[in-house]
Amino acid sequence: MGNRYMATNTDATIFAALVAHLQGITFSPALPIAGPNVLFPQAGQPTPTKYLRLAFLPNRPRPYPIADDPEPRQGILQVSVIWPKGVGIIDPLNVAGQIIERFKNKTLFASGVKITISSEPWAAGPLIEDASVQVPVTIPYIGFI
Repeated sequence: MGNRYMATNTDATIFAALVAHLQGITFSPALPIAGPNVLFPQAGQPTPTKYLRLAFLPNRPRPYPIADDPEPRQGILQVSVIWPKGVGIIDPLNVAGQIIERFKNKTLFASGVKITISSEPWAAGPLIEDASVQVPVTIPYIGFI
C-alpha cells in the first residue's frame, strides 16, 4: 500500500506511522495491504486470496487534566487477516500473532507525535464469510502531541 500523500494532521500522522510499522513485518509469502479508501486490488487485477485489510478508527480525544498539554488522541487500528475459506484457521491465526507481536508494548514517534500502543493487541475469533475467513486484529493506541 503506497503512501502518495504526506500526513500533516495528527490523525493522519498516527495512521501513517502505524501502517509503516505494520509494513515492517516480513510475511512469507508477502501479503498485500488493502488500505481504507484505496482501490484494491488495482484496476484489472484479481483480488488476492490472502491479504490484510485495514480500518482506522480514531476516537474522541482523551481528556487529561495536566497543565496546557493538548488532549491525547486515541483510537484503534484494525488489521483483518483475510484468508481463503476451507483451508483451516492455523495460518491466518499465525499471521495475526505476528501482527500482535509486532505492536505489543510499542511506542512509535512520528512528526512530533508519540504513539503508544495502549494495551496488548488481540485477535478476535475467525469470521467465516462466503469466500474467505477473516481474523480481525485490534490494535489500540494513544497519540500524544
